[in-house]
Parts: sequence; structure tokens; C-alpha cells
Amino acid sequence: MNYANTSNYYNPAIYIWLLTITAMVLLIIVIGGLTRLTDSGLSMTDWRPILGVIPPLSLESWLVVFEMYKQTPEYKIVNKNMTLNEFKYIFWWEWFHRIFARAIGIVFLIPLIYFSFKKQIQSSLYIRLGIVFVFGLFQAVIGWWMVKSGLTENPYVSPYRLTFHLLNALIIFSILLWIAMDYRYSSNISFLSKPKTIEFYILIAVILIFITIATGGFMAGTNSGQSFNTFPLMNGKIIPDDYIIDDLGIYNIFENTVAINFNHRWLSIFVFFYILFVCFKFIKFDNKNISSTLVYLVLFFLTLQVILGIITLLSNVYLPVASLHQTNSILLLSTLLISYHQIKIRKVKDV
Repeated sequence: MNYANTSNYYNPAIYIWLLTITAMVLLIIVIGGLTRLTDSGLSMTDWRPILGVIPPLSLESWLVVFEMYKQTPEYKIVNKNMTLNEFKYIFWWEWFHRIFARAIGIVFLIPLIYFSFKKQIQSSLYIRLGIVFVFGLFQAVIGWWMVKSGLTENPYVSPYRLTFHLLNALIIFSILLWIAMDYRYSSNISFLSKPKTIEFYILIAVILIFITIATGGFMAGTNSGQSFNTFPLMNGKIIPDDYIIDDLGIYNIFENTVAINFNHRWLSIFVFFYILFVCFKFIKFDNKNISSTLVYLVLFFLTLQVILGIITLLSNVYLPVASLHQTNSILLLSTLLISYHQIKIRKVKDV
């Protein structure tokens, strides 16, 4: 871990630009979640990175894209009675998802070219932004790879590919947020921490949030949230019947809707108490290295996340609540990352 004072290179415009991209990635994750919750992801059956920005503009063009959708398994098996107006609803969600993703690319590249021309970006930032760019290109490929999984025989996208797509977006978001914080404080803080240090426990919390969100991805990808709409019991039991299906083996974790539902809800409860313990430790014993406001924000988003998760289950995955549940998980992750960065940078400055 090192700390380099590069304040001479600080430019408020670059900082705002980094925050803007980070916020846009957060929004695209939320939009992607809504696209999944509205079952809109398979409405566009081709991938045209440039011409795809132009939506159908006439009745004739709408009928063409609707006819393309009619050739998909989703239409034939799930939505065979869908009207053109109903198709437009899911189409616009997916179209907006893709357009917003392209907008992120534009907001990333054009200022980067400008700041580069003005020679206002140091080499270390170039390297880190280059990594983000590679992840962004990879994300676009993963997105289409995910959609293709639902355009052949199965009318649903692969939950594996969906969760991979989600986690890659979270990685991009986390890297950008970390870069923005480093730039704000003119630092270069290592993301890793030594075991048994205070910041190491926050790193574990961040990792646990990632894992919990991943299990949430499988919940969404397999519609497992609609299998048991009670809490804490599942069909009147703590450990429900069919938690383990012998034929699935290890794949019970990823394909058995009973196991997916059980694992997500109880992993969330475990993470809740773990982060609660970590926050209490900071407030009680080590509040000099971290803002108490940040700690209370973590506690707020943490508690809200559990409440929203329970309501999502009880409401049979009511769309607005489910979307808030996903959005809040990213806000919780954000506050943990900011707290993690703050405590690490304060310790570096004290050295």
C-alpha cells in the first residue's frame, strides 16, 4: 500500500467526470434489474452496436421487429398471445437499457480524449481507466452472450450468464468508485488489506455483499423469489423440503429454486449481523479512523436492505420493491467501499 501526493495534478472537472461515470454505471445496473423484472431482456433479437440506437419509427418497422420476436422461444412458449402494444412495452425497456449503456461509453470516451489532449491525465490514471474500458467492452459482449441464451430453445436467459453480467457491472462500478476516491484524495490506495486489521474486516464485508448480490442474481434468473413468499419459514419449515435434489449435486446451489431462495435469505441475515458487528466495533472502539456519519449510513442501508428483502419476498416480488431492494444493495456496497477507502487513507496519512 502506498500514498503518493499528486495534488498538483488534481482537476475538479476530472473528479466530476469520474463521479458521473460511476453514477451512470449504478443507474445502468438499476435499469438492467428493471429490464429483468419486466421480462424485457429478450425483446430485441439482434445486436447492432451502431444502427441499434434507432428504434422502430413506423408501424411497418414495428411489425418487422415484432415478427422477429415471434420467432423466439419466449414468444412461442410464454407470450404467444402478446399484442403489439404489449410488445412495445418490453421493447422500450430493453432499448433504453442498451442506449444508456452506449451513453456511458460516450461519456467515458469523449472527456477522456479531451483531458488527454489537454495533458491533464497522469499515466497511472490512464492505466486504471484502460482497465475499466476493457471491462466495459467485455460487459457488452457478456450482455449479448446472455441474451443469446434465451433465443434458442430455452425461453429464459441463463441465470449463470445473467449473474456473470451483473457481477461484471458491479466490478466496473467498484473500480470506478475506487478510482474517483483515489483521485479526490490524490492517492493510490491498494484495495487489499492485511488480515486481522480493522480494514480487513470491512474488506470481508464488501466481499460478502458481492456474494449476496450474486445469490440475488440467481434468485432473479430462476424466479426463485416467487417460490416461497413467507419469512422466515419456507412452507412452514426453517429448512424446506427439497433443499437438496440428489440429481443436481453441487448444482443445487445454482439451479434448485428452493436452495437458491433459502441460501439468499439466510446469507443476507448472516451478512446483516456480520456488518452490524463490524459497525459496532468501529463506533465503540475505533471511531477515530472513520466518520461516524459513514458508519450510520452503512447501518441505515444495511437495515433497509433486510427490510426490503423481506417485503420483496412477502409481496411475491412486487416490481417497485424488488427494484428498490437491488438499488439499495448497491448503495450499501458504495458506503462500505467509501468507508473502506476512508479508513485506509487515514491510516496511510498517519504513517
